[in-house]
Amino acid sequence: MKKIIFVFLIIILLSGCQKENMQEEKLASTFKDISGEARVLVFTIYGRFFNLEGEIDGEKKDLTLVMRNSSNDEEVEYKVFTRKEDNKTIFKTNELINDGINLEQVLEGNYILFLKSTEDEKEIYYTLNNKTDYKDLEYYTITKNSSNRKINIKFNKYQDNNYMSLDCLKSKLPKNIYDIVLDPGHGGKDVGANKNGKYESQINLDYALSLKSSLEKLGLRVKLTREKDVSIPNYGEDGRVNFAYETKAKLFLSIHQNSAIYNVQDGGVEVYVPNHANTSFAESVVKNIVDMTSTTYSKNKSNKVKDGVYMRTLSAADIEDMQKEALKNGYEPYDKASTDSTYYFIIRETGGIVSGAYVDSRNKEKPWNNYYDSNYGSESYLFELGYINSSSNLDILVKEKDKYVEAITKSIKDYLEI
Repeated sequence: MKKIIFVFLIIILLSGCQKENMQEEKLASTFKDISGEARVLVFTIYGRFFNLEGEIDGEKKDLTLVMRNSSNDEEVEYKVFTRKEDNKTIFKTNELINDGINLEQVLEGNYILFLKSTEDEKEIYYTLNNKTDYKDLEYYTITKNSSNRKINIKFNKYQDNNYMSLDCLKSKLPKNIYDIVLDPGHGGKDVGANKNGKYESQINLDYALSLKSSLEKLGLRVKLTREKDVSIPNYGEDGRVNFAYETKAKLFLSIHQNSAIYNVQDGGVEVYVPNHANTSFAESVVKNIVDMTSTTYSKNKSNKVKDGVYMRTLSAADIEDMQKEALKNGYEPYDKASTDSTYYFIIRETGGIVSGAYVDSRNKEKPWNNYYDSNYGSESYLFELGYINSSSNLDILVKEKDKYVEAITKSIKDYLEI
């Protein structure tokens, strides 16, 4: 028996050595014809999308990002946007924050990432060297057919070559990881808008609970920021913002009902999007709601991008008011707040550096975003499903909840390609 165990161990050791030798030979072959390296200055995951930005010496033409499968050398190419600056080529893989390399579409395997250019009709490859303070990134794919994959994005070194790798393998989803977070706005003493004995905080919760149930029928793992009519903080432990990062949610949807100081006749739906975002998901949500319920697109024209879709940034007056309030109350203004910053904190602060989060820890006496400088965040939206101070709209919101939920579920199903 001892001899059998000994032989078995020898076989395992020999197998491991053989595997290491094969990997060494593969790496040696891979880097044999490398012409240099590009410097990665930013790399991020926002929702499902991985992106990077950087620079490479000289003017490079026809530049693409290549993901090469280590086992069979097959390559997938991704478009990059470039511009010349001094004697460098600046590159990035996206123009919009919720676009780029869709990690859900990466097949199982081990990959090495390169930049590729064409020079004198010859393909030239460059490795990617991490010049940021950020380390490895980890991503879990959306739950489909009770299955998930884990993606590790890392920077490595082989001899004198710095390079970026991506490994995608089947994995069980950890208990603390979710596909979607739903945030029922307000709660507890903070009732939000109200009319005729109907409170926004409770309507938001009712909608979120129903939507959670509907999405779970698709096989998705869904987390609520609150499951009862209780007050929760925006920042800090158990705060709304923390849920986005700690669950690694692909979508973070904050559910609200609208109101106005003036009389609203018909009300209507509004979905607020992050700045610099593709609005296709928001457009789908509002269209499906209007098509499947008795409500309409909101007639609000302020910050309107498309019918029912809105994008609000801080105005110069907003920033001035924030600075005055800070000085009045003896704390330091946030210097990253600008007219390019998304107005609503629940959208801005849940996406880290991608969405321009800026509520840092400079004012220790005030709640702050533990993850303001994260390079991993959720793709976030604010749903204003209707106007509570419109009696007709309120009636629709109460009576047609199931239709709203069905419409939102359909949009999520289509958007996530489930």
